[in-house]
Amino acid sequence: MKYLRVIYNLRVYILILIFKFPAGICQDSPFDPDFYNEAYRIREHVEVLTDRSLYIINEHINFRADLFTEGLSKDRAWSSVLYVELVTTGGTPLARAKFVVSDRMCKGRLTIPPDLLTGNYFLKCYTRWMRNAGPGSFSYTPLKIINPFKPEITVQANEETTVPPVYGQDYDPGFFKCNIEESIFERGEEIVFSLSGLPDIDLQEIHHCITVVPLSAIDTVKGQLTFSQSWVDREEFSVRFLPDLNGTSISGTVVMPGTEENSIQHARIHFSLLGDQSGYFVTKTDVLGKFVVSIPSRTGTQELFVVPEVPDNETVEVRIDQDFDAGTLPVTTIPFTLSAEEHEIATRMALQMQLSEAFAEQAIPEEYMEDTIPVPFYGIYGNSVVLDDYIDLPTLEEVFINLIPSVTFVKRMNKTTLTIHSGNRFIGNYKPLVMVDQIPIFDLDAVISIDPEKVNRIDVTNEVYVKGNVTYGGIVNIITQKGDMGGIELPAGSYFFDFMALQPEKRVKKQIPVPEDRIPDLRNTLLWIPDLVPDEGSTTNITFKAPDCPGEYVILVRGVAGPGEILSATTRFTVE
Repeated sequence: MKYLRVIYNLRVYILILIFKFPAGICQDSPFDPDFYNEAYRIREHVEVLTDRSLYIINEHINFRADLFTEGLSKDRAWSSVLYVELVTTGGTPLARAKFVVSDRMCKGRLTIPPDLLTGNYFLKCYTRWMRNAGPGSFSYTPLKIINPFKPEITVQANEETTVPPVYGQDYDPGFFKCNIEESIFERGEEIVFSLSGLPDIDLQEIHHCITVVPLSAIDTVKGQLTFSQSWVDREEFSVRFLPDLNGTSISGTVVMPGTEENSIQHARIHFSLLGDQSGYFVTKTDVLGKFVVSIPSRTGTQELFVVPEVPDNETVEVRIDQDFDAGTLPVTTIPFTLSAEEHEIATRMALQMQLSEAFAEQAIPEEYMEDTIPVPFYGIYGNSVVLDDYIDLPTLEEVFINLIPSVTFVKRMNKTTLTIHSGNRFIGNYKPLVMVDQIPIFDLDAVISIDPEKVNRIDVTNEVYVKGNVTYGGIVNIITQKGDMGGIELPAGSYFFDFMALQPEKRVKKQIPVPEDRIPDLRNTLLWIPDLVPDEGSTTNITFKAPDCPGEYVILVRGVAGPGEILSATTRFTVE
């Protein structure tokens, strides 16, 4: 587990020391204000580029994001997840997802909901760590979205805010060139353009993306909003969130019911991941009662069950942090307007969007997933007993005595304990993990009271099991026939909740239009390459098909040279 690493002694990396361990394993807490000055040195900045700045409802917003981190060595990984939201000018989220960051770069797409009103919106991007510096450190890319089915325009928020206005970040042209031999093409004709840099520019050292769209469908001179560092620093930095080191993570606090300050130290927090991608995670709270646990390799919305375990079975509350930022936008907005050129393009794009939905498939999902038998988180080792394979027994205790003798229940002084016998002599040094339908249960009297007729099978792992910084003396998991835990009550303080994991990657086969197709080419984005790697040498050639819709188009090439450094080159062509 990535949070378990060797302790670093350098004070400048005191946060790395604690972040690499689950909350609670160190004497100090990364949330302690004493560490804020050191934490402030680690700053993140994200540069976001989209395929267009003008969209129609139901379309996809394609984006590319580059993440830069200051205060760490270049080979030191930090945030691995980018949070992306489509929000109103007031900050209300309308669509959101989490995307994996690989080699400090992220690419993906967000679908525009069909019920949006025409108006100004923002693509809001950030990491968990950036939330510690406040919303002024986020990336905000202004977008115009058109709903051709509703005449209303969305209400603009923050028009009277005291926040000073901000401006789009200007692109820096002239460092490389985008050339095209001809400027007029026929419909469906092959178009080739070349990308070349100045003699002292190494294109392979710059992160490129290419977009080809109708003229006026994208701003070719500026991109995301910029804030002055002095204004960003107005909000006091505090460590409220740790970075996603290895996939998405869940954080929160354990407190006494009805209180805000009475936090519980060193409590175990169990998470059961339900459904086809089942799993189990456990962590401990630190000296401030806070915890963080990583949920790697999961996509889509997951159903989780959380249960706290504290000494003497006290009733406590597990308060899980919001995984997305809920703040308002720190920007002023201007009334929504469309130029004559934008109005013409929007009308054409809206028509093509409707025709595309009615007649064309833009992508065909590939069948690449094979049917697999779900494997429990503890694997397939140990003993598994299916009760229907044997005669009926009156009680679950009789089932263990006769069918699973390696597990014994002992009752002393009105307290029931469980022991798993094994050839591993160390297994008795640790308490076993007892679960019903993969949910931890601490009341063993309730466990043995389950009617055997409600049980499908019992799995036993008779080896020491280590999860994070917690060690168990084996595992007993009772799987019921209906998945209803045999009717026993859930542990105190536990509850179910939905958690959004990473956005699933859809492998799709693009439909490349050919001239003889009867289905018209209805693309509003003709070409989107988010991660172009230029050829070795001075020139890179890119080929695509001209669309069926006549008009003027623009090729925009952008390169991310560093934080706030966006290089660009453009060229235009006409389709007759």
